Amino acid sequence: MIAGIRHSRAPKMIFKHNDLVDLEAKLASLPLEQPKIIAFESVYSMCGSISPIEKICDLAEKYGAITFLDEVHAVGMYGQRGAGVAEHLDWGRSVDKRSVMDRVDIITGTLGKAYGNVGGYIAGSRNLVDTVRSLAPGFIFTTSLPPHVMAGATAAVEYQKQTLSDRIAQQLAVRKTKQLLSELDIPVVPGPSHIVPVLIGNAALAKTVSDKLLHDEGVYVQAINYPTVAVGEERLRFTPTPGHTDELIAQLGESMKRVWRELDVPTVSEWAALGGRAGVGVVDAKVVEPIWTDKQLGLCKSGVRMKTGGDIGIGVEHATRAVLLEGRA
Repeated sequence: MIAGIRHSRAPKMIFKHNDLVDLEAKLASLPLEQPKIIAFESVYSMCGSISPIEKICDLAEKYGAITFLDEVHAVGMYGQRGAGVAEHLDWGRSVDKRSVMDRVDIITGTLGKAYGNVGGYIAGSRNLVDTVRSLAPGFIFTTSLPPHVMAGATAAVEYQKQTLSDRIAQQLAVRKTKQLLSELDIPVVPGPSHIVPVLIGNAALAKTVSDKLLHDEGVYVQAINYPTVAVGEERLRFTPTPGHTDELIAQLGESMKRVWRELDVPTVSEWAALGGRAGVGVVDAKVVEPIWTDKQLGLCKSGVRMKTGGDIGIGVEHATRAVLLEGRA
């Protein structure tokens, strides 16, 4: 998305992460008739936050902009059919009310990640898709994906459309992982999605922790450093899957407990003593609720919440940035 904005050579403005006030101020500063695209993601992969899609669509309609939503980190994992967060927000919505997916002008996704293949796609109106097909050099001059790849991608999409149980299993694994790390005082950056970022706060230490977990504990997790995240907010990023059983999650906890002790990695308590960072150890922080509700996960019976190991995720979302691209379409 960033590369596309750069290659477009159109003027751009960057609004603060999920900050609707800042976005509206920037939209209001432009002529109403000037073409504008609001480009943003549904799930931000390094902090796990989720964008306010409906409210961004409200602003787009108010100020004459179109919307470009990147669902790469959400397809296959959100929504009743796995179409992404926009579909997830339509869960239980009255059929008489316009869907969130229908309000977004352009949705882009991947055939990798949750679909286990390669390639990507956009979804939008017939005219918009035809415009991209006819005018985008990146599409026109790229070799088409081979038939066997497309057959695999089609099978994966069809499977996920019919397999809600996989998404539920992943979300349960996410909750259990976050709960366990919380109990161990290991600093998870709070967020409503399946991403489990663990704050380290130092680039060299993050690399050392990652290496030690791999070589000594058999746990593979990547260290995330600047420029992907801000300096001082270096982290590890875990993504639990439906295949991560309770036993594996417990083993992860034991491994991280040993590594945290051996390398003297900062805990939640230590971050709190420093005033908090990236939503970790922040006093009186707002609770961040998971986007998957207990009801959607089948954890409620007759209106009563069933015990699943406690509520997860307390803190303030990490401040990354989305982009507003305005200029000629």
